[in-house]
Amino acid sequence: MAANNEVGTLYPIEKIAAIAQAYQVPWLCDASQAVGKIPIQFNEWGMTLLALSAHKLYGPQGVGALVVRRGHRLAPLLYGGGQQKGLRPGTLNLPGIVGLGEACRLRTAEMAVDEADIGQKRDYLQSRLQAQIPDLVINGDLQNRLAGNLHISIPGIPNSAIMARVRHTLAISTGSACSSGVEAPSHVLRAMGLAESVVEGALRLGLGKFSTDDDLDQAAEILAQAVQAIKRSMAEG
Repeated sequence: MAANNEVGTLYPIEKIAAIAQAYQVPWLCDASQAVGKIPIQFNEWGMTLLALSAHKLYGPQGVGALVVRRGHRLAPLLYGGGQQKGLRPGTLNLPGIVGLGEACRLRTAEMAVDEADIGQKRDYLQSRLQAQIPDLVINGDLQNRLAGNLHISIPGIPNSAIMARVRHTLAISTGSACSSGVEAPSHVLRAMGLAESVVEGALRLGLGKFSTDDDLDQAAEILAQAVQAIKRSMAEG
């Protein structure tokens, strides 16, 4: 991963690529969370393969790309047709590809300014939540993380209780989309060695270029009210 899909931590992919290249090991980087948000130099860093998804950089859903280093051969994904250079039969999703290309062009032009602005909004939301929820915990690397990722925990309050109260008013998740429907606690948070109460109270908030200050104020208020209501209920029960 170039960036973790739960806590948003950025990994030293340039150094990882150098190690892989030194030992002539083909290296696939999952950059779905990172492309369009941080600079990535595929050729200069010596990557072999890089995967990305359009909807993570404001492009259309249902289309992505696998960037392959020139000269690196891949086995066919599917058999039955010789088109698409023998890698797969079928017709490519041309509208999706055009949308992905345009999204990449726009992110190249706008990324630096947008991500700095998103990072400031994330910090604003974080400070609002910390002011209203004193025992709030911020998970992950606070110095090396995606600008639009805010991963929090309220120890002692299960995230399911919060989700039940806010699901009709706030778009929030308990983990990544990849883990949807999985009942087990996050393997990422477990691997980080976090306390059980922190793992069980974890929530992920995502911000983007279209998030407004009003959105952030409302989100902070909704979460704070939900936490206060749950604490009152627990105290009375």
